[in-house]
Amino acid sequence: MSIAFFDIDGTLLPNPSLELRFFWDLFHRGKISCGNCLRWSARMLRLAGTQPSAAVLANKMYLRGLPRNIFREIEDRPQALLPEFFPAAMQRVWWHALRGDAIVLVSGTLAPLAEMVKAALQRELLWRGVERNIPVLATRIELQGGCCTGQVDGPPMFGRAKASAIAGFARQQGIALGQCSAYGDHALDCWMLAAVGNAVAVNPSPGLSRAAHFHGWRVVRWQARPPRQALCGKGQTAP
Repeated sequence: MSIAFFDIDGTLLPNPSLELRFFWDLFHRGKISCGNCLRWSARMLRLAGTQPSAAVLANKMYLRGLPRNIFREIEDRPQALLPEFFPAAMQRVWWHALRGDAIVLVSGTLAPLAEMVKAALQRELLWRGVERNIPVLATRIELQGGCCTGQVDGPPMFGRAKASAIAGFARQQGIALGQCSAYGDHALDCWMLAAVGNAVAVNPSPGLSRAAHFHGWRVVRWQARPPRQALCGKGQTAP
């Protein structure tokens, strides 16, 4: 048995990221106050100079004061946020599942959003005849009195934190990371990819592309499914 670790945004799903989609959904529905926007912007400015990655991935001030059931709302309407998986990504997950590999999601996105992806992925696999429980390693939001504080609970899941998380998971399973696979799309996934025996750069960012070339990692290009109307000839409609 082995483990296949998958990043989510840009790897399994096309960009923009799930959290950006979530932010704009909340914003357009009037759930984010002006005060939270100001707090989020102020923290961005504070972190951008010294921790540019953390400025985006560790800054959750837009959620400050929102009830935890705000995430339950999206569970009832996943179609509002969740795009279709890259077809090639779905095939790869299925291939690993058929081999008997454990599938694990490792993402900097918020844990409730990653759980939504987990549920969709498990449904897709079940439709293909494979039942799997998919563990999630993602950024947890801090809660106090049933509301979000705008802080993260523990380290945000990016960079070295991803490598540390997958090492801990593999250790618990008694599996050497050298036997495992990992898939990522961004330079911040380099630590995770470097930790495993089979690293795959998916639609890599320029930074990851350079790292993949240096380390000899496999590079793949996974595309979103074209819109149905684009598959039809002129004057025709999709069935």
